[in-house]
Amino acid sequence: MQVSFPNKIVVALGACLTMSHSLPLMAATGTESVSQQNVMELIQSKAHYLAIEALDNDNETFTAYTDVDGEWEQEPDRNWCSGFVPGIFWYLNAMTADQSWQKKAEFWTEGVRSRAYATDNDTGFQVFDSFGLGYTIGGVTSDDYKQVLKDGANTLVTERYNKDIGAFRSWNQRIDNPTTLPFEVNIDQLMNMELVLWVGANADKPEYTQMAVSHADKTWQHGVRDNGSTYHVVSYNLDGSVDSKRTHQGWQTDSTWSRGQAWSVYAYAMYYRFTGLERMLERSIKSYDYFLSATQQQTNDLVPYSDFDAPIDVRNPKDTSATAVVASGLLELYHITKDEKYLNDAEAMLISLAKPEYLARETEYQAILKKGSEKWGEPEVGTIFGDYFFIEALYRWKQWSPRELPGYFGLN
Repeated sequence: MQVSFPNKIVVALGACLTMSHSLPLMAATGTESVSQQNVMELIQSKAHYLAIEALDNDNETFTAYTDVDGEWEQEPDRNWCSGFVPGIFWYLNAMTADQSWQKKAEFWTEGVRSRAYATDNDTGFQVFDSFGLGYTIGGVTSDDYKQVLKDGANTLVTERYNKDIGAFRSWNQRIDNPTTLPFEVNIDQLMNMELVLWVGANADKPEYTQMAVSHADKTWQHGVRDNGSTYHVVSYNLDGSVDSKRTHQGWQTDSTWSRGQAWSVYAYAMYYRFTGLERMLERSIKSYDYFLSATQQQTNDLVPYSDFDAPIDVRNPKDTSATAVVASGLLELYHITKDEKYLNDAEAMLISLAKPEYLARETEYQAILKKGSEKWGEPEVGTIFGDYFFIEALYRWKQWSPRELPGYFGLN
């Protein structure tokens, strides 16, 4: 069965954007000032700068975060975020008439080809958001692209799945092997299962789908609390029993990392798309209910702090990437359920992210969104994944919403 590419959705808010008109033009765009650009024009300007200046037109160069001043820091293809760079270009290719995005998308997709054959818990992010988007929305339905997707899924399955535990391992302290301890599974790993699920559905690999479903069930059983909040990392013994739980991104074990919660919202909706299992849909909704409630307890603009339970101080940065992930996931929930509240919440989140506080209209700030975070305890920075999911949410809005966003988004 051919499965259509992902759909995702977000949160509630009724704020309206007040645009700043005093900021200078981005270097890559030429004539008009940055403040005069609509959101899509700004995104394209920043993405051109990303390719030409920040990454030096080099498809072996990628990025994950900016520094605190908003300048992209260069990373190699093995970085967990490498797939988001071509992914941004694939979405812009699908959303605009600018044919240069296709060339950029193909160029940087080729740069992550080797990741299909290197064991990494983020192979799904690296390979599906590049080759997968090229195949599903980019029109490159070649045997070559499909083979890379199959090979990437096979790498995840053979190197990281443990049938006795029923899950894919995330981190390892020594070697990449699904029979060594500690066998740690982070909440992020759910997102990487999109590659496994897609290959299961599109390459006659039902056993892959079964493995991915087992992973989702195991994660829900031990990585999610009764109230729908998430742990970051669960460590298993080789008999499948839980050894311990901890956090790497959050404040402390019993607190909830906001982007980890966002992964759960998005991933379980994605699981429903591939499996039709009602429990996956119910899990996405429960995860979202917690995300929204916890965010509203912290702030009135739908952009949470990095940890929902940590004190709000300099060590607990805002995280626009969490809101971008949820907004995209909510759009999938709306696409699945047709429940207007998910569309309304997604719209509110997108409007919030487009406010001057979060949308980087400054020339010198190279990311699209400001005030993202890597984790609790780190400063606010730009994130390539925050930009990716913001663009993906706009793409999904254009595909699925029966109404238009305000005109300043430039989607009409």
